Amino acid sequence: MKHRFNFLTLLLVLFTIPAGIFARESKFTKRGSGPLFWNMYQYNFRYGTSMPEDVWKKNIDWLAEEFLPYGYDMAATDGWLFNLNSIDQYGYLTKYDSSWTYGLKYWGDYLKSKGMRFGFYFNPLWVPKAAYVQNNNIKGTSIPITDVVGTTKFEDHLYWIDTDKPGAEQWVKGCIRTMIDQGIELLKIDFLGYYERDYGTNRYIKALKWMAEEAGDEMLLSYSVPNCRNDARNEIIYADMIRISTDCDGGGWWFISDKERGQVNESGQGDKYRSAFDGLIGWADIIGVKGQTIMDPDFVQLNTLASDAEREFHISMLLVSGSPIGITDQYNTIGDCAKFYKNTEMLELNKLGFVGKPLSTSIWDKQNSSRWIGQLPDGDWIVGLFNRESTVLEYGIDFEKELGIKGGKVKNVRDLWLHQDLGAMSGRYSVRLEPHSCKVLRIKPNSKRYKAAVASLRNGAVINR
Repeated sequence: MKHRFNFLTLLLVLFTIPAGIFARESKFTKRGSGPLFWNMYQYNFRYGTSMPEDVWKKNIDWLAEEFLPYGYDMAATDGWLFNLNSIDQYGYLTKYDSSWTYGLKYWGDYLKSKGMRFGFYFNPLWVPKAAYVQNNNIKGTSIPITDVVGTTKFEDHLYWIDTDKPGAEQWVKGCIRTMIDQGIELLKIDFLGYYERDYGTNRYIKALKWMAEEAGDEMLLSYSVPNCRNDARNEIIYADMIRISTDCDGGGWWFISDKERGQVNESGQGDKYRSAFDGLIGWADIIGVKGQTIMDPDFVQLNTLASDAEREFHISMLLVSGSPIGITDQYNTIGDCAKFYKNTEMLELNKLGFVGKPLSTSIWDKQNSSRWIGQLPDGDWIVGLFNRESTVLEYGIDFEKELGIKGGKVKNVRDLWLHQDLGAMSGRYSVRLEPHSCKVLRIKPNSKRYKAAVASLRNGAVINR
């Protein structure tokens, strides 16, 4: 299969989703790029437990003061759901953790009062053990909760529902609606691939459909650990955001680039790519199509990286690919790394809904898969050059052959990290990049000339000059 493409490819918008398959097209995906937010994951991972409520509040207040002015307008919970005893009469959660004093509605209102939104971690296909024991009727039905529970559990305290059973649709939609009513605007739905494995694809598809129908434009649906079989054809229809690599775990360069780099899981079970950058490359022409779905390479822990160059690299790869930035550094762990989240010239890409594409969607084409391009609404080009390797290498971009700029002459090249105008150029831009470093350029052509969106190249479509 060929993966390399050149300038003329940019002239075609090849949305090659199979006939009859459509994307969700919510207000979240139509925006293009992903959300800017904070998530509690780092605390949970480091301590192996849920975050205490007072720590949650300290992080929210810090987020509002430090990052909200830069567009980071959401705080989200994560997993480690060990204490789920706080439920309403229908079995739905009212608290993130039963040890917390305040419930989800309180925290939704609190975030709203600070000008922020609420994100939550849960899977509507789960029934908490407390709800199973309570065994009231599912809202709007005369069907007891235990009647929709399947034959296998996710964990001892979380039961899977069986979507073939009467009442299952009402349970799933009721869960989504209850969360919306509590102020939740993003739902991270984890371990979806496990459900498909245990209950089959047809039951899995029904669940995704019900969630999307109830969520509408009121809630962003973020899928985590889906199997994404057959080019994610089932997930693309119903998701807003899809994880494209494994968990960030303890962070570091290993997670960004080196984690089982170059390996592809073709089993149809679990993550296809392990490292975040491999996932961005491999899914760029499928999940990462602007207006269709948003690629999610998991959270950002800048305090775990070894250098400022690696920190610029991580932020750049997210903004250039149109991915979300999910900060999981905390108020007491971030150190002096906050400044890398606040580069306003880089953040403008997110604000404009920018979604770039690599010059190759093959993870084995090291040079070209590390060169990303795309065009802004005003006609300027964005070019991201990324050195994932352990040696100094030269990277560049040809203005005419690869960007289609007539005559190869540009009015100005601007470095978005140095905040410097490099002036007019002709032919190409070249730079020697240190290991684990990058350059992000904004290139202004001599005349405005708008090109088609970077194509989706599923099935190896190649256009030659």
